[in-house]
Amino acid sequence: MANPITIMHLRASNFVGGPEKQILEHFGRLDPERFTPVLGTFVEGDSDPLGDAAVARGFQAVRMNARSPLNPASVYHLSHTLKQHKVDILCTHGYKPNILGCLATSFTRIPNIAISRGWTWESPKIRFYEALDRLFLKFSDHVVAVSNGQQQKIRACGVNPEKLSVIHNAINLNEAVKKADNSIRNELALPDDALIVASAGRLSPEKNYATMIEVAQQVCKENRQVYFMVFGEGFLRPELQQKIHAAGLDRRFFLPGFRKDLQSLLPQIDIFMLPSFTEGLPNVALEAFANNKPIVATAVGGTPEVVQDKVSGFLTEPEDVATMVTSIKKLLDDPGLRNQMGTAGYYYVETNFGFSAQTAAYERLYTGLYQAKRG
Repeated sequence: MANPITIMHLRASNFVGGPEKQILEHFGRLDPERFTPVLGTFVEGDSDPLGDAAVARGFQAVRMNARSPLNPASVYHLSHTLKQHKVDILCTHGYKPNILGCLATSFTRIPNIAISRGWTWESPKIRFYEALDRLFLKFSDHVVAVSNGQQQKIRACGVNPEKLSVIHNAINLNEAVKKADNSIRNELALPDDALIVASAGRLSPEKNYATMIEVAQQVCKENRQVYFMVFGEGFLRPELQQKIHAAGLDRRFFLPGFRKDLQSLLPQIDIFMLPSFTEGLPNVALEAFANNKPIVATAVGGTPEVVQDKVSGFLTEPEDVATMVTSIKKLLDDPGLRNQMGTAGYYYVETNFGFSAQTAAYERLYTGLYQAKRG
């Protein structure tokens, strides 16, 4: 029997969120007789939560120093690491791994797959690197878009359609629902009958939480039972906290921070909201539907591939506050509609976003690239 193909996935991350969960779940489903997964991480400071999570699940993790993706020492170090661990295919996630991986594999003749989830335009520095990322995608051996919406953006960058494919994020519904360890209502001193509208994500511009605060201000004026919250952390926290205070929502809109127990908190909410300006394919929307929660979201990126308008939730434009307010109020006023839409979302995700199809698609891609490179 031939030796398994060694696949390294490279990710720069200081927490375990949606993309990181996708990598770890994917590793656990690869055929071990045909593929050996290895995780590559960039360590910033003393913390490497993604590498730690991989090791805890029995996977090999290779930890590297965090440097600029254009630093020659970084390119050399990654090239050496790929040879040292006899990597057959490199998969990269995010602008830093994508740029660095493309440069390193050009010296090692190892096929590289760039997995593109979208761009955040978080800061001038990030926008610069994301512009480089869009350029370097053209030189990857293959590019995977996590949604059809992201695929269109990648094609607009000039990537050859023949080396571009769509492989959706996936979810294991049996593992996505967790029993609550604590009550978010008790934690935040909310009434037992409080209705909760929640979101989860980085506190950064592309998530558009400023608009969510505007929506909350209007909804809370008419409904004294509703509370809003965003689970996540980021550099916009002070600005968002100031907007919450200015809107008079100090006890109605909460920022509880990044929560490792998010999957046990989602069953306790009533409506999930995703007001983003841009998305790849939001893993957190899959998790909300796994918990039978209706979603009010913006029709950006791959979100319309998950949320069916007026079936499992409501879709709006990113700055359409009035429609968001109307949609939230409609769901708050009708428990039957919330249940109906949440159930529709659950069954749609169950049918269309399972790991078996995702794993099979990646295994075909790995095998095809490996055989093509060997000639």
